[in-house]
Amino acid sequence: MTTRCPGCFQHLPDDGYLWICRSGRCPTQPDDVAGRYAGKKVESGQLIYRLRPANAGKSWAPEVPTGCPECKQPVQEACVRCHHGLLPGWRDGHATCVAMNGSRATGKSLYIAVLVKQLDQLMAKLGSTVQFADARTRENYTEIYEKPLYESRGLMPPTPSAITDSSYQREPLIFSLGILNGVRRFLVIRDVAGEDMERPPADTVPLQFLANADAVFFMFDPMAVPEIRAKLQDLVPTQSQLGGDPHAVLGNLMNIIGGATPRLAVILSKFDAMHELRKVEDIDWQSIMSNSGAAFLRDPSLESAQYQEDDGELLHEEVRSLLHRLNAGRLVLSLENPHSGQPIPYRFFAVSALGEAPRGESVHPRGIAPFRSLDPAKWVLSLTGAI
Repeated sequence: MTTRCPGCFQHLPDDGYLWICRSGRCPTQPDDVAGRYAGKKVESGQLIYRLRPANAGKSWAPEVPTGCPECKQPVQEACVRCHHGLLPGWRDGHATCVAMNGSRATGKSLYIAVLVKQLDQLMAKLGSTVQFADARTRENYTEIYEKPLYESRGLMPPTPSAITDSSYQREPLIFSLGILNGVRRFLVIRDVAGEDMERPPADTVPLQFLANADAVFFMFDPMAVPEIRAKLQDLVPTQSQLGGDPHAVLGNLMNIIGGATPRLAVILSKFDAMHELRKVEDIDWQSIMSNSGAAFLRDPSLESAQYQEDDGELLHEEVRSLLHRLNAGRLVLSLENPHSGQPIPYRFFAVSALGEAPRGESVHPRGIAPFRSLDPAKWVLSLTGAI
């Protein structure tokens, strides 16, 4: 079982190894490979390669450098394809790699903030905990996601574009899930700016990790549908901004991944707004959103540590029907009959990271009450054998 690189999401090869000196004590040089994946100029210290000899047996293992030949300082193993650094012991574990996707203002960053908290509750059921795998993840999650939502009780600013030099989007969030099913497990999350998906850059190499992900979480905001927004104008506070056309953004995603087939979780986000349709003066929507037997009105995600396939399939069909009712049938058809001709494994979900619509730029006074936020993560973690 090989694991994936947390940078490019490709499986790490066993016929080529790389170590990079990042001590800052020896001369650096332009690293064109790392720069191409990062979308900006990158400089690195000494690069030390170990390639499998043609006559090497299956038990071959590379000789690990004891230090940099130039400055004698410790070196870091890196992905031979994209030159992203690997944590110690990374190859001995298994990483599930997830890419967040969707247009602006769909709630991707809020979802990440809440998901990590929910995952810790899930891991407790499995006798484990969620831990930050490195200091950078701890810093980025705490400062960018956790504090604004859970301490300041406000909403996060939009994820900066990949062309922004200060963009934290370049850095994956890496979480250790502990030993599950006998293997050290990691969860890697990369957040993609909605701006980059609405207007993709000419060079999409920095976004190629989307094609290699175990799953892409594509978020679709129901409030982007004019009909729904109009019906809820007196029940749900007006949003300060709305993202672009979700069908167009999905098309851009499909163009970027090409013939690749990452699993696709299509997530109807901010589902608390849909629950409010029970109160509108529309018999059809009242009937749909008041069905006490509907999966989209209950949340069993923390009742079991395992993903419940029957419940997931029922929710999938319900959300699929809702998308047609929301005049998003083209989005469904583009998944069922992709232009690439290559079928993509996908599943529909409904989540609410907050549980109730925010008031202005702050969360609802009643607090944060996530709804089905764990479902997409449990789905992909079950498919990769983590749970």
